[in-house]
Amino acid sequence: MVAQSSTLNHPAASTSAAEDRVCALCGLPANRSALGGSSITGEFDGQTLTFCCYGCRHIYELVSPQLAQGVDLRQAMGQCGLDLNAPCCRGVIQGDPAEEAARTLSRLMLNAFLAMMVMVLSLALYSDFFFADWGDSGQSVRSILQTLAMVFATPAVLLLALPILEDAVFTWQVYRRLTTSALIAAGSLAAYAVSVYAVFTGQGHTYFETAVMTLLLVTLGRWLDARTQVEGDRALNDLLSRTPTEVSLLAADGEERRVPVEQVTVGQTIRVRPGENFGLDGRVVEGEGSVNEAALTGESTPAYKGPGHPVYAGSTSLDGSFVVKVTHTGEDRVMGKLIRLLEEARLHRAPIERLADRIAGYFTPTVIVLSVGTFIFWTWQAGPEQGLLTALSVLLIACPCALGIATPLAIWSALGRAAQQGVLIRDSLTLEKLSRARQIFFDKTGTLSTGQPTLTAVIAEGVAEERLLQMAASLEQNSEHPLGKAIAAAAQARNLPLLPVQEFRAKPGLGISGEVSGQAVLVGSHRLAAQEGLTLSPALEMARQKLEAEGATVVFVGGQGRVWGLLGLAESVRPEAETVLPELSRQGLAVQILTGDSRAAGEALGRRLGVSVRSELLPHEKTAVIEQAATTAGPVVMVGDGLNDAPALARADVGIAMACGVDVTRETADVNLLGDDLRQVAWTVRLARQVYRTIAWNLAWAFAYNVGGIGLAMAGWLHPVLAAAAMVVSSALVVGNSLRIYRV
Repeated sequence: MVAQSSTLNHPAASTSAAEDRVCALCGLPANRSALGGSSITGEFDGQTLTFCCYGCRHIYELVSPQLAQGVDLRQAMGQCGLDLNAPCCRGVIQGDPAEEAARTLSRLMLNAFLAMMVMVLSLALYSDFFFADWGDSGQSVRSILQTLAMVFATPAVLLLALPILEDAVFTWQVYRRLTTSALIAAGSLAAYAVSVYAVFTGQGHTYFETAVMTLLLVTLGRWLDARTQVEGDRALNDLLSRTPTEVSLLAADGEERRVPVEQVTVGQTIRVRPGENFGLDGRVVEGEGSVNEAALTGESTPAYKGPGHPVYAGSTSLDGSFVVKVTHTGEDRVMGKLIRLLEEARLHRAPIERLADRIAGYFTPTVIVLSVGTFIFWTWQAGPEQGLLTALSVLLIACPCALGIATPLAIWSALGRAAQQGVLIRDSLTLEKLSRARQIFFDKTGTLSTGQPTLTAVIAEGVAEERLLQMAASLEQNSEHPLGKAIAAAAQARNLPLLPVQEFRAKPGLGISGEVSGQAVLVGSHRLAAQEGLTLSPALEMARQKLEAEGATVVFVGGQGRVWGLLGLAESVRPEAETVLPELSRQGLAVQILTGDSRAAGEALGRRLGVSVRSELLPHEKTAVIEQAATTAGPVVMVGDGLNDAPALARADVGIAMACGVDVTRETADVNLLGDDLRQVAWTVRLARQVYRTIAWNLAWAFAYNVGGIGLAMAGWLHPVLAAAAMVVSSALVVGNSLRIYRV
């Protein structure tokens, strides 16, 4: 039974919605979020509104401009292409899928027995030649069998037809839309009414088995749909189940007590023992051991964690006891963002989904016209009973159940499967773009490489090597750039003291400058050296060419008009890169690497990986490359991790951020990888293409089945029971084909 919330009738929720802690959209209780944290709120027109889940908040964000103009909520959602059934609030519109599946199964089990009895009695009636010569006694037997069939059919019809009829009435009241549910209910009840009339008047035939079996098979199809939704929610439920509701909080005096996770704030410390799940994100302060992060990354191999390492809610301590300083709570946790993305992704509809919906919208009126025409034709040819049966067959065979679930079921399965593998996909449109992509770009540092370069050479001219390294490291001591960190680490390893720095300046994409102990120093690329007019001696030029030929990145250190020396740094390429990039090429993607490294270093990497490389690119030049490719080669994919990759990720049709990426990069990306394995990139592309192959098959089958089935039904070659069975089989084929995505 559909429950409606009163808040759905208001154009906007008042402040009392927040005070009463009910959802401003659907009216469900909103005292706590689905993540076990604090309530989910949002600022709208100066009011703080409370929501029961991210899905409702996201819907409210989409429709808030219309609401501000005084548009009714239902109308506003219709203008945005949304239905009043947020996936996370099924209790408001369509009920919890697990409960719905259980209720439907209970009805099926009870009515299967009743239907069996009706079928046995109907077979006896169809075999009346056994008592055809009995005279009045035979007529009495026929009447008794018809009456018994009515006795068993009546509760079955009431139990099965009522939910279908309620659904039809609700859809008409809310959307003013006539669905096949109304037609199926009307046809089945008509067959039942004709049969009851025949029992009481003794005239005509009974069709109790048609009414009962039709409703039973339609209900079976609904149970399959409900079970499919349960399967689609499994990934989300698995994530929620891995997040504990309580944690062990450590007080300042060392006392430990169990508290709900929503009471813990950033900066406090918690203890996690072996076998326990982490309830909050944080950094390890004490302890070390192995942690299972499979729920987040999809990687089954445990990760080592020690002091300073990040840990995330939803992961499990296998053999270590940890003291963790909390860094993120509630929806700011990685787990919270993951669940929010899953919920929001289901609200976005890809163009192919909207196309299928539009076709289904025209399909139902067309079927009504064909059904009425069939009824008129066969009534004229063979009487009203045959007209009713044939028209009912048309309605049943044309039920667009398979068409309705062909696209969303495949997409939901893909989003759930991706979450299991540690891949967060923003929405279904991202999947569609990724499936059509023909070109993919990779950043080098931190994406194809480990992002942890080491110093391999120090070449100085006119200054001691240690002095050269000391000045460069002093400038880089607070750097977040991987090359800067490597230079500072090398100086620390040689026990070189860092000198005071003044007038520090960062030159994006070029390098840095400043005064080290009162002396002006530049550290950066050859472009920075050329821009600042630093001269390079022939000896240093030869050394530079040698280092670059070896694939090293060369950093120039100089000042006072000349280059004092060179620092050679190299980083290891991720081992899986040599297999992933060729695999992407085999999938039909043109692969290219974008890097700010020198041309020689880029060419060395390109030769090793077998792909083309564009070198010496500044951040804005990477973005320009992406823009040009997007206008000439269709959907473009960009894979990166650093802050300087954020503009390119935003400009690409699909941006993919590695797990090691900075927050800005990950917020910009359309796909977030929770692991640092490049094989997830190739897997995600395979998933997207499999999804749309599945959708194409589902839609082709649904159209072929409906067109062919309608023709057979209109010709009178399909009994309503066979038509209902065919409808269930068609839906089952679509469901089974969509669930194959979980094998990718």
